[in-house]
Amino acid sequence: MTARKLVALALGLAVAAIVTLAPPPAHAQTAPKIGVFDPQRITTETAEGARIQARLNALQEKKRGELQKTQEDLKKLQDQFAAGAVSMTEDKRKDLLMQIERKQLELEGAQKSASRELQLEAEQAQQQWQRAVLAAVGAYGKDKGYTILLPAEVAPYFSPSIDVTDDLIKAIDASKPAAAPAAGAK
Repeated sequence: MTARKLVALALGLAVAAIVTLAPPPAHAQTAPKIGVFDPQRITTETAEGARIQARLNALQEKKRGELQKTQEDLKKLQDQFAAGAVSMTEDKRKDLLMQIERKQLELEGAQKSASRELQLEAEQAQQQWQRAVLAAVGAYGKDKGYTILLPAEVAPYFSPSIDVTDDLIKAIDASKPAAAPAAGAK
Protein backbone atom coordinates (compact mmCIF):
# COMPACT_ATOMS: atom_id res chain seq x y z
CA MET A 1 0.00 0.00 0.00
CA THR A 2 1.42 3.37 -0.96
CA ALA A 3 2.01 6.16 1.52
CA ARG A 4 -0.74 8.20 -0.15
CA LYS A 5 -3.24 5.36 0.29
CA LEU A 6 -2.17 4.88 3.91
CA VAL A 7 -2.67 8.60 4.54
CA ALA A 8 -6.06 8.46 2.83
CA LEU A 9 -7.05 5.42 4.87
CA ALA A 10 -5.89 7.05 8.10
CA LEU A 11 -7.72 10.23 7.13
CA GLY A 12 -10.86 8.24 6.40
CA LEU A 13 -10.69 6.33 9.66
CA ALA A 14 -10.11 9.51 11.61
CA VAL A 15 -13.06 11.20 9.91
CA ALA A 16 -15.19 8.13 10.52
CA ALA A 17 -14.26 8.21 14.21
CA ILE A 18 -15.01 11.93 14.49
CA VAL A 19 -18.34 11.64 12.71
CA THR A 20 -19.50 8.45 14.43
CA LEU A 21 -18.47 9.60 17.93
CA ALA A 22 -20.34 12.87 17.53
CA PRO A 23 -23.87 12.82 18.92
CA PRO A 24 -26.48 12.31 16.22
CA PRO A 25 -28.29 15.42 15.08
CA ALA A 26 -31.75 16.02 16.46
CA HIS A 27 -33.21 15.23 13.05
CA ALA A 28 -31.36 11.88 12.80
CA GLN A 29 -32.49 9.69 9.93
CA THR A 30 -33.13 5.99 10.23
CA ALA A 31 -30.88 5.17 7.25
CA PRO A 32 -27.23 6.17 7.50
CA LYS A 33 -26.15 9.09 5.34
CA ILE A 34 -22.82 8.28 3.71
CA GLY A 35 -20.59 10.47 1.59
CA VAL A 36 -17.20 10.22 -0.03
CA PHE A 37 -14.62 12.84 -0.95
CA ASP A 38 -11.40 13.00 -2.94
CA PRO A 39 -8.58 14.34 -0.71
CA GLN A 40 -6.28 14.85 -3.70
CA ARG A 41 -8.80 17.08 -5.43
CA ILE A 42 -9.34 19.02 -2.21
CA THR A 43 -5.60 19.63 -2.01
CA THR A 44 -5.18 20.68 -5.63
CA GLU A 45 -8.44 22.59 -6.12
CA THR A 46 -8.71 24.65 -2.93
CA ALA A 47 -7.07 28.04 -2.68
CA GLU A 48 -5.31 27.02 0.55
CA GLY A 49 -4.03 23.77 -0.95
CA ALA A 50 -2.68 25.69 -3.95
CA ARG A 51 -1.08 28.28 -1.64
CA ILE A 52 0.68 25.57 0.36
CA GLN A 53 1.91 23.87 -2.81
CA ALA A 54 3.14 27.20 -4.20
CA ARG A 55 5.05 27.88 -0.97
CA LEU A 56 6.71 24.46 -1.11
CA ASN A 57 7.53 24.93 -4.81
CA ALA A 58 9.08 28.34 -4.08
CA LEU A 59 11.23 26.85 -1.33
CA GLN A 60 12.32 24.07 -3.66
CA GLU A 61 13.25 26.58 -6.37
CA LYS A 62 15.18 28.68 -3.86
CA LYS A 63 17.17 25.63 -2.72
CA ARG A 64 17.72 24.58 -6.33
CA GLY A 65 19.14 28.05 -7.10
CA GLU A 66 21.45 27.93 -4.08
CA LEU A 67 22.74 24.51 -5.10
CA GLN A 68 23.17 25.59 -8.70
CA LYS A 69 25.31 28.55 -7.57
CA THR A 70 27.56 26.23 -5.54
CA GLN A 71 27.80 23.83 -8.50
CA GLU A 72 28.80 26.70 -10.79
CA ASP A 73 31.47 27.82 -8.31
CA LEU A 74 32.83 24.26 -8.21
CA LYS A 75 32.82 24.05 -12.01
CA LYS A 76 34.79 27.32 -12.25
CA LEU A 77 37.42 25.98 -9.87
CA GLN A 78 37.64 22.71 -11.80
CA ASP A 79 37.92 24.58 -15.11
CA GLN A 80 40.59 26.83 -13.64
CA PHE A 81 42.53 23.79 -12.49
CA ALA A 82 42.17 22.01 -15.83
CA ALA A 83 43.26 25.10 -17.77
CA GLY A 84 46.36 25.83 -15.73
CA ALA A 85 47.40 22.60 -14.04
CA VAL A 86 50.52 22.21 -16.20
CA SER A 87 51.75 25.79 -15.76
CA MET A 88 50.89 26.16 -12.05
CA THR A 89 53.39 25.94 -9.27
CA GLU A 90 53.09 22.96 -6.97
CA ASP A 91 51.77 25.16 -4.13
CA LYS A 92 49.19 26.82 -6.37
CA ARG A 93 48.04 23.44 -7.69
CA LYS A 94 47.68 22.03 -4.14
CA ASP A 95 45.83 25.15 -3.01
CA LEU A 96 43.40 24.92 -5.92
CA LEU A 97 42.83 21.19 -5.31
CA MET A 98 42.02 21.97 -1.67
CA GLN A 99 39.55 24.66 -2.77
CA ILE A 100 37.91 22.17 -5.13
CA GLU A 101 37.67 19.56 -2.39
CA ARG A 102 36.17 22.08 0.06
CA LYS A 103 33.66 23.20 -2.54
CA GLN A 104 32.69 19.56 -3.24
CA LEU A 105 32.15 18.98 0.48
CA GLU A 106 30.16 22.21 0.70
CA LEU A 107 27.99 21.08 -2.21
CA GLU A 108 27.37 17.64 -0.70
CA GLY A 109 26.44 19.18 2.64
CA ALA A 110 24.19 21.74 0.99
CA GLN A 111 22.44 19.01 -1.01
CA LYS A 112 21.76 16.95 2.12
CA SER A 113 20.66 20.01 4.06
CA ALA A 114 18.34 21.20 1.30
CA SER A 115 16.82 17.76 0.91
CA ARG A 116 16.18 17.45 4.64
CA GLU A 117 14.78 20.98 4.91
CA LEU A 118 12.40 20.36 2.01
CA GLN A 119 11.32 17.06 3.54
CA LEU A 120 10.64 18.65 6.94
CA GLU A 121 8.72 21.54 5.40
CA ALA A 122 6.62 19.17 3.29
CA GLU A 123 5.86 16.94 6.28
CA GLN A 124 4.86 19.89 8.46
CA ALA A 125 2.68 21.37 5.72
CA GLN A 126 1.06 17.99 5.09
CA GLN A 127 0.27 17.48 8.78
CA GLN A 128 -1.22 20.95 9.16
CA TRP A 129 -3.21 20.56 5.95
CA GLN A 130 -4.54 17.15 6.97
CA ARG A 131 -5.71 18.57 10.32
CA ALA A 132 -7.45 21.43 8.52
CA VAL A 133 -9.12 19.09 6.03
CA LEU A 134 -10.20 16.72 8.81
CA ALA A 135 -11.74 19.62 10.71
CA ALA A 136 -13.52 20.83 7.57
CA VAL A 137 -14.79 17.34 6.74
CA GLY A 138 -16.00 16.84 10.33
CA ALA A 139 -17.77 20.20 10.41
CA TYR A 140 -19.33 19.61 6.99
CA GLY A 141 -20.48 16.11 7.95
CA LYS A 142 -22.01 17.31 11.19
CA ASP A 143 -23.65 20.31 9.56
CA LYS A 144 -25.16 18.25 6.73
CA GLY A 145 -26.20 15.30 8.92
CA TYR A 146 -23.84 12.68 7.52
CA THR A 147 -23.30 9.47 9.44
CA ILE A 148 -19.91 8.95 7.81
CA LEU A 149 -17.68 10.62 5.21
CA LEU A 150 -14.85 8.59 3.72
CA PRO A 151 -12.01 9.28 1.30
CA ALA A 152 -13.02 7.93 -2.09
CA GLU A 153 -9.78 5.90 -2.24
CA VAL A 154 -10.95 3.53 0.50
CA ALA A 155 -14.28 2.77 -1.15
CA PRO A 156 -13.95 0.14 -3.90
CA TYR A 157 -17.23 1.39 -5.33
CA PHE A 158 -19.50 4.33 -4.69
CA SER A 159 -22.20 6.13 -6.60
CA PRO A 160 -21.09 9.55 -7.88
CA SER A 161 -24.22 10.94 -6.22
CA ILE A 162 -22.61 10.61 -2.77
CA ASP A 163 -19.39 12.41 -3.75
CA VAL A 164 -19.23 15.63 -1.70
CA THR A 165 -15.78 16.77 -2.89
CA ASP A 166 -17.10 19.84 -4.74
CA ASP A 167 -19.07 20.95 -1.68
CA LEU A 168 -16.05 20.43 0.59
CA ILE A 169 -13.83 22.47 -1.75
CA LYS A 170 -16.35 25.32 -1.64
CA ALA A 171 -16.66 25.06 2.16
CA ILE A 172 -12.88 25.08 2.70
CA ASP A 173 -12.39 28.01 0.35
CA ALA A 174 -15.21 29.91 2.06
CA SER A 175 -13.73 29.26 5.53
CA LYS A 176 -10.31 30.74 4.66
CA PRO A 177 -10.00 34.53 4.56
CA ALA A 178 -8.56 36.07 1.43
CA ALA A 179 -4.78 36.33 1.48
CA ALA A 180 -3.50 39.60 2.89
CA PRO A 181 -1.89 41.93 0.34
CA ALA A 182 1.89 41.80 0.13
CA ALA A 183 3.83 44.29 2.22
CA GLY A 184 4.09 47.58 0.42
CA ALA A 185 1.09 46.84 -1.80
CA LYS A 186 -1.75 49.34 -1.84
